[in-house]
Amino acid sequence: MKDPRQSSRLVLSAYVVAVLLFLVSRDAIADSVTLFGGIGKGSPVGTAGDLITIDQTTGAGTIVGHPDAIAGLTGLAFDSAGTLYGSTISGSLPPTGPPGRTSTLVIINPTGGAQVGLAHRITAGGTASSITDLAVQPGTNILFGTSLDEVTFTNSIYTIDSTGAASFKGNTGVTGATLGFAPDGTLYMTSATFDENGVQTGIFLHTLDPNAGTILSTIPVQAPNGTDLFHIGGLAVRPTDGLLFVSARAADVVTEGDVYTLTATGTLTFLGDTGIGEIGDVAFRPAAVPEPATVALLVTWLGILGAARWRRGNDRRQPR
Repeated sequence: MKDPRQSSRLVLSAYVVAVLLFLVSRDAIADSVTLFGGIGKGSPVGTAGDLITIDQTTGAGTIVGHPDAIAGLTGLAFDSAGTLYGSTISGSLPPTGPPGRTSTLVIINPTGGAQVGLAHRITAGGTASSITDLAVQPGTNILFGTSLDEVTFTNSIYTIDSTGAASFKGNTGVTGATLGFAPDGTLYMTSATFDENGVQTGIFLHTLDPNAGTILSTIPVQAPNGTDLFHIGGLAVRPTDGLLFVSARAADVVTEGDVYTLTATGTLTFLGDTGIGEIGDVAFRPAAVPEPATVALLVTWLGILGAARWRRGNDRRQPR
């Protein structure tokens, strides 16, 4: 008959290994959650259209690379497989720029920033459309985009397929510019209000119905300096804890690349300036899946654990 103490030691060893493997896998996943940004209008260091990574503590930016022939990125979004989608735009809103802005959909290599494959013109009902932000819905991997009407200055929500074809979901009725899905599927958007002279008067955080594009909730956003004259250009939700990150700046400043956190109750907290330029959008790369070898080793040790426990039970049932 086997020594029960030997089985106990084997069980304890298997437990220890299983716990260590779990902790290593958990830490590897946490370390892989990287915040990316796309430079929109320009930069004193890089170039409009640069892909950057952003330090989630200080806001400092590091240039990764530049997609081919991209003049500026307005949207960034990763799907669950790690594919990075980007949207571009042809110009500024009237009266600053000419009417009829258009966008293209690109796939970007997040390692070096190079464009992967061909760019596709984004169209809605066969007509070229402009997209100001992108987000991928968790669980479905459906790509969503938002477009701002140049006449009514209200934004609409679309889904976009891999060819750039956009399908209308609904109009929000407000002047919105950002989109971001939380891990639980909540769709966030920010919007701004303006007076008759075009001066910004407020900023708000909304949740949306992704199936209809309609607003479900609205709360005011309070800027750190006590005003609400802020422009938010990009939004992403950190998948590990649901905290919102935004690219934002004072409404009367056009060159800063500031990064903030934003709580679900509307509190902005300044992290820092990228040092590169104004960000068109931000996106979190999804957590890495543990390596197959790690999973196989964990399964092996769990099998040993089960076998050891079975043997110990058999030993106890043997007549003495």
